[in-house]
Amino acid sequence: MKTFIKISISAFALIFSTSLQAQKSWTLEECINQAISSNIQIQQQSLQTQSAKADVLQSKLQAAPSVNGSATNTWQTGFNINPKTNLPEENLAFRTNSFGASANMPLFNGFQTVNNMRLKESDYKASQFDLENTKNTISLNVANAYLSVLQQTEILAASNSQADATRKILERQQKLYDLGGLNRSKLLQLKAQLSNEEYAIINNQANLNQAYLNLWQLINVDPNDKNTIEKPNQLTLDVKDELKTVDAIYNEFEKRSPDVVAAQHRLRSADLQHYVALGGRSVRLSLSGSLSSFYSTLSTQSTGTPVLTNIPFGVDKNGDPVYIQQGIYSGSETVGFSDQFKKNFGTSLGINLTVPIFNGWNVNTNIQKANIQQMNAKLSEKQVKLNVYKNVNQSYLNFKNAIKRYEASQETMDANKEAYEISEKQFELGALNISDYISSKNSFNKSQNDYLQAKYEVVFRRKVLDFYEGKPLK
Repeated sequence: MKTFIKISISAFALIFSTSLQAQKSWTLEECINQAISSNIQIQQQSLQTQSAKADVLQSKLQAAPSVNGSATNTWQTGFNINPKTNLPEENLAFRTNSFGASANMPLFNGFQTVNNMRLKESDYKASQFDLENTKNTISLNVANAYLSVLQQTEILAASNSQADATRKILERQQKLYDLGGLNRSKLLQLKAQLSNEEYAIINNQANLNQAYLNLWQLINVDPNDKNTIEKPNQLTLDVKDELKTVDAIYNEFEKRSPDVVAAQHRLRSADLQHYVALGGRSVRLSLSGSLSSFYSTLSTQSTGTPVLTNIPFGVDKNGDPVYIQQGIYSGSETVGFSDQFKKNFGTSLGINLTVPIFNGWNVNTNIQKANIQQMNAKLSEKQVKLNVYKNVNQSYLNFKNAIKRYEASQETMDANKEAYEISEKQFELGALNISDYISSKNSFNKSQNDYLQAKYEVVFRRKVLDFYEGKPLK
């Protein structure tokens, strides 16, 4: 029995643990972190940043010497140059192997290498700020989607509450109708009102499902009913008016704006590209060196014991033949590979000076295009600053308008709520007709929905403005 109890407790604990793992309640900060780590757009921008970093390393390695090795194995027949005598011969058949290594290192090229290093470093920094800007954009989108879920949740709850109130009224009126104290027309109008409110519930539930779907897709989370968001105990709505001017907010944000800083680095890259192009007019000085050797089957050596033999050399002044002794070997063999490699080994070292005179006008064209790129980069930087100023201005205006709409919608809702409560009591006492009651209730329902929309709009607009002021999204 004890064993059975232990097994049951363990099984229950396992099921409960699995259920907790399957369910996840996401906070806004968790949603933003999830989006940053899994969003495809951010991952693509991150890859571009990694590529820019690789370009930086490559630009630095351009200053290092380039070293290359070579090896060949060649069979030749017929008329060829004899590698042993260096003379042309017919009916040759031999094999050669050659080996070599060469190196070249630029000593001076008009500072093109140095300026290219700086250019790639500036491009890399611009790419880093592009990545940061992408993260900021996604974070704002996630915050908007998150608040949209909260908004639709409250709207759905409000519509359910509205339908419940109508349902209770209908139940009481149904009893009066059954007792003969209410005509059928009023009862049908109440039923129609309830049907409209239940239809609104269906639409609001669909809107909530869509809001959840938008959020999950944005942060790459499986859209299922087990994933929900954590609703704050009390959403911060003590939103204070912004005392800073829009210019003050912009001046602070401009210094750290990823868009602006990235544009500034690209302008520097364009300036450096101009210097790289000018370097094309400079003389070039480089150091080169090489090592080489070769092997040939025609390179032979005598073998065996030499036999001294008198060989005619010429005649003396009396006309008598003159002989010299020469050792005649019985055979020959190809000189060994290592011996030939050592014998034929050679080196070279040189300093090369190149003076550009005319190269199809490429240098001047590159300089002209670099000048155009400079002007374009300046215009791009100016346009980025204008866009940022426009966005800050728009966000500032949106926040101000959102506060006014929120305050107005709250007053409207409070007034309609009070009017509805009075009309509800009057209707139950028979002092108000059904049309006026339904009209009062619909006005309250609409004002309540408008209030909830204005409520979350002002929260989001405040978060956007807080972002421009350097405050974290959470």
